[in-house]
Amino acid sequence: MKTLIFGYGITGKAVENFLKVKSKEYLIYDDNENIIFDIKKELLFNDSQIDLIDEIVISPGINPKHKLIKNFETKKIITDIDLFSREFQGKFIGVTGTNGKTTFVNLLTDFLISKGINAVACGNVGVSPLSINFEDKDFAIVELSSFQLYYASDIKADFGIFLNFHSDHLDWHKDEEEYKKSKLKLLTFLNSNKNLVTGFNTFSEKPLENILNIPIDKGKDELLMKNYDFDDLSFPIDTCLAFIKIIEKLDINLDEGYKYLKKEVYSEHRFEFVESIKGTNFINDSKSTNFHSMSVATSRVKNALLIMHGITKNIPEDEINISGEIKKILIPKNMNIDIDVPDCEIVKLDSILSLETYLEEEYQNFETILFSCGGSSFSDFKDYKDRGLFFKKIVNNLKDNTK
Repeated sequence: MKTLIFGYGITGKAVENFLKVKSKEYLIYDDNENIIFDIKKELLFNDSQIDLIDEIVISPGINPKHKLIKNFETKKIITDIDLFSREFQGKFIGVTGTNGKTTFVNLLTDFLISKGINAVACGNVGVSPLSINFEDKDFAIVELSSFQLYYASDIKADFGIFLNFHSDHLDWHKDEEEYKKSKLKLLTFLNSNKNLVTGFNTFSEKPLENILNIPIDKGKDELLMKNYDFDDLSFPIDTCLAFIKIIEKLDINLDEGYKYLKKEVYSEHRFEFVESIKGTNFINDSKSTNFHSMSVATSRVKNALLIMHGITKNIPEDEINISGEIKKILIPKNMNIDIDVPDCEIVKLDSILSLETYLEEEYQNFETILFSCGGSSFSDFKDYKDRGLFFKKIVNNLKDNTK
């Protein structure tokens, strides 16, 4: 019997290399004809070979409505994370939530490394765990998207981090209930709910314990937030709270963890300070790809111009909670959104590409220019990183023009 690699992007290629090392037979399927030309003919899958397939390793971007999925109802569908979990001998920490996953994964990994612990960040953070040399790793901090969790079935996690929950990816998932169900699969991969660490649902009417349907020790959370001043840090409360709670479970001194949080700053494209020009601060928050993440960002600025952009993924507009410190909002005309914010001017840009021209005339009227988009980047950019670099280039141009 053979394994089918369903999707031949970064994940699919990592799976292929893994199967080669294990001397496993496999076939490959991808929708992209250009990719198919790069695959040896004898490895290409077709419908007549279904009976040869024992297991399907699916790439997380494959939509459940894909035309072939219904043909695999009797087959086992897994992910590269499942394959990794079967082999990995160290501690597996799975991290999910709507916002802040990548930041949290990198933060915790870097902290553990600073403590002399051999840890690695992988998963949705950008690197398939099958691509790393994991035999000598003590910890794998694995970012788990709702797409990966939707298909995952065999993950064995030592600890789980559930940072927060808000609407997102409703263009991929059938509805919010399916999205939530995917996220909650993390709990099924734990031996006990005692190994689950929770964050905090800021700006939400949905308490996290209601989403998880398990009790959360709110008294413990309040005590930690009282003992450690998270408001003074550059990370959101849910990130700080979950970070302190997981290092406590790992028997690491909490004061050391707090000191580490105080000296660290956001990673690139997540509420990243870019430059101050003539007293105006420019913040690149391109990684805010949903309304909740954007709303949180607006609560951290004063007298600001907000720049939105992107595909809103069918997220309800009533989840927008923009701070009163936002005095003007720029929205490209190709962004499918129509909002009304009290005491705030809404300006429609013909194109995001005209942003630099607009900012040249306007930026000095504000203390902060906040590029926190509230939508995915794919309407105009390759990804959120490409979008963030676009904004940073504009800021550099504005700075050069002041010389």
